Amino acid sequence: MKIIDRRKSLEACTEAGWDAFDLLTDEPLSDEDIESLRQVEGSFLYLKQLKKPFFKIENHNYIIKGVKGDPFFRFAVHRDHVGEIEKLVKALS
Repeated sequence: MKIIDRRKSLEACTEAGWDAFDLLTDEPLSDEDIESLRQVEGSFLYLKQLKKPFFKIENHNYIIKGVKGDPFFRFAVHRDHVGEIEKLVKALS
């Protein structure tokens, strides 16, 4: 998985000082891509048995979530920790 771009999320998440971004990937998310996110700090949940498998990673400063097969995933982060996005992109490169 390669992150090719990011954009402000279409879903607003501005309550309580949080911002959300969609991190666009070069291909739709696969099981392997999602499993590779286990390295990200936080509690990891992946429900692959569902019709539309989804994952979520929760950390004190951010929440990452997405759906298998989508060419993006969502990164919601507290405004004081927006730099966490760059750390994630660098870790996945």
